[in-house]
Order: sequence, then structure tokens, then C-alpha cells
Amino acid sequence: MEAFQCVKIRSADPFERGVQYGAQARDLIRLGIQGYQRHFARTLSAPWEEILQRSHLYLELLERDFPAELAEARGIAEGSGADLDAIMALNCRYEILKLKNLPQDQECTSGAVLPEAARGGGTFLIKNWDYRPWVEDHVVIVDIDDLSGTRIVGLTEAGQLIRDGINNHGVSVCGNNLTSVFDTGDVGAPVTFVRRKALSCRNFAQACDVVKNSPRGVSCNILVASAEGKAVNLEATPGGVFELEPENGVVTHANHMVAGAEYCTNHGSKFRDGVLRRRLMAHHGELDLEILRSCLTDHEMKPGWPTRYPESDCLEAVCSHVPYGDIDVDKIWKTIASSIYDLSGRTAYICKGCPCQGQFTAYPL
Repeated sequence: MEAFQCVKIRSADPFERGVQYGAQARDLIRLGIQGYQRHFARTLSAPWEEILQRSHLYLELLERDFPAELAEARGIAEGSGADLDAIMALNCRYEILKLKNLPQDQECTSGAVLPEAARGGGTFLIKNWDYRPWVEDHVVIVDIDDLSGTRIVGLTEAGQLIRDGINNHGVSVCGNNLTSVFDTGDVGAPVTFVRRKALSCRNFAQACDVVKNSPRGVSCNILVASAEGKAVNLEATPGGVFELEPENGVVTHANHMVAGAEYCTNHGSKFRDGVLRRRLMAHHGELDLEILRSCLTDHEMKPGWPTRYPESDCLEAVCSHVPYGDIDVDKIWKTIASSIYDLSGRTAYICKGCPCQGQFTAYPL
């Protein structure tokens, strides 16, 4: 069974945690840096030196508002032998790629299931992470123990702090790409730092406060759930945070705004959040690990659409594959990872690649 490399980190000191991370993931971090050097050049026509200069601009804000998380990033640079600005470029890739008005990717589908909808009264957060096919080659699992009472398991690109995850307090966080009329591209808190800080929280309210109160220059959707049987979807934009509450114990989201729909600038032809919600609601009250996995493998396409890229609509399926025909790996996307976070059971189940093809590996806390 193929699985992502698991990086195990054990220290009370944030810098030392980063050093351990960087040393274990050194090769994959370098692979990611090489990939983004090409990707930024092709998509933004920006030389790597310009990207590093932009990444450096985030340090002052992070020193003030995210000192522990920045210490981890400094440690990652030390442990991997990479420059701090290069590590920051990895952590700020979401923000940097929004600097030009490019067509936005349909990146990720997520959902939360509360006790009233689950078999046995559990709480789950689920996500398919859709992104560039080449990124799958440098994704890692981070297993973090701060030796002070908090342990985190999550998924990320090597060198980034974290993208999605769960902690032993039953708090889970994941995110989706989002754009709005409020996006300015100003320096704000990189989403990798926001999620890392939220996953250090001991309860639902604290995690939500981190997301809501972090400064933003671009929009990002963040779904927060906890073993308290709570969940909320936060469409976090520079103009405010729009909240989407669960209905009948289920909330789903993709890449268009729902609570703040009038401010959305991404108008896709298909709304994967609706597809996922229909699949989940069809098993309301019976949702468990196996049914959740099945829901994440949905390949529904708009009737009548061809199956060849770039004419196809298959890229907007919940479970997205590399399309047929000639492809450009810097312009298409696929499901590079699928995650089911069992908040009540304090276990992350993560699949490398499309969930219809791979197997989920359990990472208990």
C-alpha cells in the first residue's frame, strides 16, 4: 500500500520541532522548491528572486502575531538546509499565486458530519485535496507532539507548516481555495500559519477565533470542527468572515462562496459542495468511515460533457483524475490526497492520491 512519508516531530521547542521536520523531509522540501521555481515562472512570469522577495515581506507580521509558528518555519529551514525565504515561498504559495488575476483552480471539496448525521454519534471532517499532479510527489504527513499536552496529525506539502489536520483535543481544520471582491493581495497571515495555530487550540471556540482574527490579504475557506459535536464553515475574506452553519448535521463547501455569495468572484459550472452534500444526506444517520470514503469517490459529471481535456467537466468531480489527452501539469489538477478525520475517535485516515484507487492509512493520536 502506497502512503505519504510520515514526519514524526517531538519537542517542546518550536524551533527544534522545525529542525526535526526539515531534516526528515529534506529531499521532498528540495523537490517542492524546484517544482515551484518552475511553476511560479510559468504561471506568474516571475523569477525565483522576485518570489523570495515577496515571501520575505510576510516576516514582520509573523514575528508579531505568529512567533511560535515562525520559529517552526525557521527550524524547517535550518533542518533542511534551505533558505528561510524559500521555506516562506512554500508556505506563502497560496497567497503569491493570487497576485495576478489568473483563472482560479477548483481546489478542494470539504465537509463536516455531526453526531445527528453519523452512525454511533461521531463527528467527522472530510476533504479531497485537488491540486497540481506534481505536488503529490512531495506531500508529507506531519505527526507533531509538542510535549506540552498537544499532539497533531495532518497533511501538507513538505516544508509547509500544515494544510489540514486534527489534534488530540478533538479539533480539526481544513481549507479550500476561495476568491472574493475583497482580495487585495496585501500582506496577511499565510493560511499555512493560520491553520497551524488553529490546530494548537484546545477547543472549538479558540480555533474559530484564530481564523476570524487573523489579518488577510486574500480569501480562503476554512472549515473548523470539533469532537464537541460542533462545526462551522468560515469564508474568510479581507472584507469579513461569512459563516455557514451545518444543516441537519452536515455542512459542505468547495470553491464558491455560499454565505457570502454576492461577493464571490469564482463562478464555476458545477458545485461540488452540492454533489457531496447529496451523497452524505442520502446516508443521513448512517454515515461511517466506509460510507464517507464512498462519498469522496464520487465521479459525477455534468450530463453530456465529453471526457477529454480541456473540453471536459471531469475536473470538477469530487474525485478528480488527470484528464485524457495532452495535459499541462501546471494547468490541470487532480485529487492528490483524501482525508477523513474522526474527531470522536481522534484518528486521521489519509489516502495518497484518488480515494477510488488508493487505501486510507490510519494515524491515531
